[in-house]
Amino acid sequence: MRQEHTVTGTQLGALVFVFVFSTTIAFLIGPLAEHASFDGVWCILLGAAVGTAIVGGALRFAVRQPGSYIGDYGGSIVGQAVHRFILLFSAFFFLYLSAFILREFTDFFVPLYLRETPAVAVSILVMSAAAALAHSGVSAVFRFCQGVFIFIGGLFLIKPLLFATPLDSPMWHGFTRIHDAGALWEQTYALIPWYGELVMLAYIMPQFSTARHARRAVWIGAIAGTYILLSEFLLMMLFLGPKLSGAIMYPALELSGFLHLGDFVYNLDALIVSIWFAGLFIKLSIVFAIGTLFVSQALSVGDSRLITFPVAAFVVALSVVLARNPVELAKYFEGSWATFALFAEGLFFLYPLVSWARGLLGRRGGRSG
Repeated sequence: MRQEHTVTGTQLGALVFVFVFSTTIAFLIGPLAEHASFDGVWCILLGAAVGTAIVGGALRFAVRQPGSYIGDYGGSIVGQAVHRFILLFSAFFFLYLSAFILREFTDFFVPLYLRETPAVAVSILVMSAAAALAHSGVSAVFRFCQGVFIFIGGLFLIKPLLFATPLDSPMWHGFTRIHDAGALWEQTYALIPWYGELVMLAYIMPQFSTARHARRAVWIGAIAGTYILLSEFLLMMLFLGPKLSGAIMYPALELSGFLHLGDFVYNLDALIVSIWFAGLFIKLSIVFAIGTLFVSQALSVGDSRLITFPVAAFVVALSVVLARNPVELAKYFEGSWATFALFAEGLFFLYPLVSWARGLLGRRGGRSG
């Protein structure tokens, strides 16, 4: 596979930054408030630390051969059969995740803004745009993200300042202690794979122009994105409270009703939704591009662009049949998704584990000889 080395450290950090909070703010912090209440702050911090550490561990192994895709040489480490299984299962996971993201978008956007438009038509339009971007290459998604992340991040960076005056709340003390250790563990476990999805970066190491500094860029981007996520969660809890936040489908959107900019912008819903859409589109595009890459590597297709649009059609069809309604979709995320995701993300570590075991056996064999 052709080596590119075109993604800069800034582009990598920008994508991680947007990736961390894009869909999480829209679809996760409500259930997090419902189940963990004030302990959600600790869930976010612990989940971010563990999930990013998992990604850092994967990158540490991949950087040993920064000029080669592990999809090309992984068979020499774990055997061709196991390697093909890892690629196929990872492809299924990331394409399944693409379908989830697409379905989340249509379930949110169509009822509120496109009531007379068939959801399937919206799915096809959004997925066509994401597939076109992915067709241009993985690096194109990073460049697109670099072009919009300042706009996306800028709004969320200044948004807490707009609430600074009314933040005198008696609920602050609720964040200073742990109330339910069981809920803390359950919600942290559910949050870790949202960060762990970035393990996909280890499979595209040749794309990075500064592979040796990839881990630092990922940590910086993850820390910045976690700040956005934390600030949104804190504002939501202070203004809406844990019960109301858990009862509302999109509490972060409701939060925008508490502020206005001067005397000329009284409703920020449209602005917030546009930011959500940009972040969601970036996440959908990169996840889909990586999933398509896995399919091409597993099937020995020389150029992943040859199968981009057929795979996109599969994602659209899958998104339609995932669930009957948003409630059913959300229950799946609250149920078995975390275990399924962690298993898929953990498959990468078979490569360093087998490599380490072979090295250990080789050293023992050399000493005994």
